[in-house]
Amino acid sequence: MNKWRIDDSAELYNINGWGLDYFSINENGHVTVTPKKDCVPVDLVDVMDDLHSRNITAPILLRFPDILDNRIEKISRCFKKAAKEYNYNGENFVIYPIKVNQMRPVVEEIVSHGKKFKIGLEAGSKPELHAVLAINMADVNDNSLIICNGYKDREYIELALLAQKMGRRIFLVVEKLNELHLIANVAKQLNIMPNIGIRIKLSSSGSGKWEESGGDRSKFGLNTSELFEALDFMKAHDMTACLKLIHFHIGSQVTKIRRIKNALREASQFYVQLSAMGFNIDFVDIGGGLGVDYDGSHNSATGHSMNYSIQEYVNDAVYTFVDVCDKNGLKHPNIINESGRSLTAHHSVLVMEVLETAGLPKWNEETDKIKDDDNDLVKDLYEIWDKINKARLLEDWHDALQIREEALDRFSLGLIDLRTRAIVEKLFWSVAREVNLITQELRHAPEELRSVAKLLPEKYFCNFSLFQSLPDSWAIDQVFPVMPLSRLNERPDHMATIQDITCDSDGKIANFTSPTGITHALPVHTLRKGEHYYLGVFLVGAYQEILGDMHNLFGDTNAVHINVYPDHYDIEQMIDGETVAEVLEYVEFSPKQLVRNVESWVTESIRNGKITSDEGNEFVRNYRSGLYGYTYLEKD
Repeated sequence: MNKWRIDDSAELYNINGWGLDYFSINENGHVTVTPKKDCVPVDLVDVMDDLHSRNITAPILLRFPDILDNRIEKISRCFKKAAKEYNYNGENFVIYPIKVNQMRPVVEEIVSHGKKFKIGLEAGSKPELHAVLAINMADVNDNSLIICNGYKDREYIELALLAQKMGRRIFLVVEKLNELHLIANVAKQLNIMPNIGIRIKLSSSGSGKWEESGGDRSKFGLNTSELFEALDFMKAHDMTACLKLIHFHIGSQVTKIRRIKNALREASQFYVQLSAMGFNIDFVDIGGGLGVDYDGSHNSATGHSMNYSIQEYVNDAVYTFVDVCDKNGLKHPNIINESGRSLTAHHSVLVMEVLETAGLPKWNEETDKIKDDDNDLVKDLYEIWDKINKARLLEDWHDALQIREEALDRFSLGLIDLRTRAIVEKLFWSVAREVNLITQELRHAPEELRSVAKLLPEKYFCNFSLFQSLPDSWAIDQVFPVMPLSRLNERPDHMATIQDITCDSDGKIANFTSPTGITHALPVHTLRKGEHYYLGVFLVGAYQEILGDMHNLFGDTNAVHINVYPDHYDIEQMIDGETVAEVLEYVEFSPKQLVRNVESWVTESIRNGKITSDEGNEFVRNYRSGLYGYTYLEKD
């Protein structure tokens, strides 16, 4: 057997496919992160050892702000290149929709670094508008935009228009006709000409999991009839000059470039027609949808990737509007894009520690023996396992299934004992392993035999909550890259699914990236006593933190920010995960009242002689300490 190399691990986990230039494996077999060129790579095992010495334990979210900076620069460079190639004389505005990740440090980093790129923010709700308006003004470029999407009430509109009056470049995007009437009324009272945008409901739709976000059945936007009503209203109320922006969005994580091209072409005709009607549109907001290659496949078939690059996406946007404008003698509109997922996904890594493992029973030839008085079912199944071969593989598998089913039925009727059932299960799963090994050698194996592989992976139990840290994995079967952080110079010797520590059977990861597509088990290593074994989940910077829920009252994880420099890296910000007391307060338990209740109970138990005074005091101390400890398991 050939010696296992680092390159073998890189291929096995497809890190070169989804990792771009950010993630790789070093000579020690550790995963490294390189947020930007000409800076030191960050060894994630070293980071975890450092954090452990500071008593900061997994699960932990590692954020790399320099990757956010690099993504901003990447998209801006692509627009600059396209503008030069197609003689585009408008401006590009990168807008970050904060719904993607509303964590303050993330938003502030994007605004601060994006200042020189005129990066703006999008608010999709009243609370988000409050956050956006209060961002440090020193970090805001005077030309930065604020795009106001989502449903709006009078308070929302008043807040936006008063901010406009104080100098902010705010655009109120009309999602429903009644919003336009409300905007006109409030603007008249405040004596201001509002900057109005209209979200247009295109017939074009995206592709992938969010395909229904666009098209005729989309939740937001005005259809053509409603658009004409809005235009007539603005003309009748002398608001023609207020319409400065048109907006469309065909869905998140669009997998096929053809769908984007179709939407751009359709939207460009709206720009042409509105211009011909006398509306001076300055901005076209092409929305989000720029995909992230979660599985490294670079194609649209899996639904977890896309078949285009950022440059192609930008080229199509710029070329479409340059072409249609030049043909119709119109000015080039300024192009806004809201690619929040592409901006943020790569900058966060979730690290979790494996606690223990569980696997299916296995027949051991050295210690397990068949006895003369064993049940005939045991003897028949042993003979299948002992003589299994390629020629009779399907028949042997069917026989093994029948024997197991018969054994379970007999056990339920009290006809065989527990020991016999245990032996049957051990032999059955050993047969299943042999079937799987032989099936892998067959060129055209039946689907029934190929599906055996899904039954065999071990379970690696990890200290995290899927529902808190990876909600999209549970809710929409989103695939994220997962791999060990260490021992990547060793051949993995197990296949496993990842189980979290919630009491929900859905709390597991059973789909993984690989060079050949999505697989149902992750190659992992045997655990070593006294040694930490960490798994990393990558590309989790978009939506996961903010969508996470508190199933079983597991709260936010610890988080750290790591900044890189030419010769070193620094862990510059450490954010403690939520305590038990904090999550209990979310569900309206008062920690102080809980302690008082426990103290009363303990006092009564001491009085009744159930426990000693020392035991009671120790219980109360432990209870108090636990309330202000991490919600996740804490190893000694």
